[in-house]
Amino acid sequence: MDWTIARQLFDQEINQPDGSIDQAKAALYMALEEYPNFEPQDYLNALDAIADEVRSRLPPQNYPLRIIQTINRYLYEDLQFSGNNADYYDPRNSFLNQVIDRRTGIPIS
Repeated sequence: MDWTIARQLFDQEINQPDGSIDQAKAALYMALEEYPNFEPQDYLNALDAIADEVRSRLPPQNYPLRIIQTINRYLYEDLQFSGNNADYYDPRNSFLNQVIDRRTGIPIS
C-alpha cells in the first residue's frame, strides 16, 4: 500500500468525533506507512479474538482487581506478551501489527 493511502486512512479515522475513533484502526493505519504489505483487518480480527477470550474468562463479579488480574493472566501468562527489556527503543515496539506478531512491545502499545 502506498504511504499516502495509509496517511489518508489514518487521517479519516482520527478526524471523526472522539467517541467514533477506532484507536486500533488508527494505530494500524499508522503502521501501514512502515509495513505496507499487511492487512489491518487481520489484526483487528486478532484483537477481537483476544477481547472475546478475555470476556469469556471474566469472573461473574465485576470487581476491578479481578478484571485486571484476568486480563493480565491471559495477556502475559497465556499469550506471553511482554515488554521489550532488551531493546526498549526498537521501533517495532510501537507498531501495533508488530506488537501483536512478536508479542513484544512497550507499555503504551
